[in-house]
Amino acid sequence: MAKQTKFSTDDAEDLLKQLQQFKDVLNDEWSRVLNQWSNLKSVWHDRQFDQFEPLFEKFIGNYRDTEEENEKYISFIQQEIKIADERNQRLGNLGNL
Repeated sequence: MAKQTKFSTDDAEDLLKQLQQFKDVLNDEWSRVLNQWSNLKSVWHDRQFDQFEPLFEKFIGNYRDTEEENEKYISFIQQEIKIADERNQRLGNLGNL
């Protein structure tokens, strides 16, 4: 027999809030990192820079990918909450018949 699943809107809203806070904190910290990288990049001119820059640029790309994935998670959870709210509203309306 298949196990019935339950979607908790409260838990989903908590997760959504945490994902949004995570995004905000990361954006603030990432801005600082990029600013410091820009400062360092303007004065660092040796072979070690030539070795480090591609690694850091890859890191920047990975961060952007992570940021996009987080946005997808946020959108997905928002959509699931909306679906659950609409379903609960329809079920509530059926009880009034």
